[in-house]
Amino acid sequence: MTDFRELKEWEKAHELTVAVYKTTQAFPEEELLGLTQQIRLACSAIPIKIAQGCNREDKEDQVNFLVLARDAAIEVEYYLLLCYELDMLDSSDYDRLVSRTVEVKELLESFIDKLSHNF
Repeated sequence: MTDFRELKEWEKAHELTVAVYKTTQAFPEEELLGLTQQIRLACSAIPIKIAQGCNREDKEDQVNFLVLARDAAIEVEYYLLLCYELDMLDSSDYDRLVSRTVEVKELLESFIDKLSHNF
């Protein structure tokens, strides 16, 4: 078992989650139970699933959790686009957060490939 805090994938996902939480503080109050909550939940699912996968002994189980984390990153990408198109994010915040999300997604895809070849 690996301590999830030692993984670059988890660290980048955690940093993304903190950035999303900080950025969404400026979202309209009426979206608190809407898009704000949805994007925060999707984003926080990424490091959560990575951490859960690290707790698994079986490599196939680890990969399954990483796939869930990657899928959550794809969900975040969509929410960011939706928030941008609804003028809840300016272009600089959108570009910054999407770039971080894509980086996390690519790290996860690489990690999934690496682990998948080991079973």
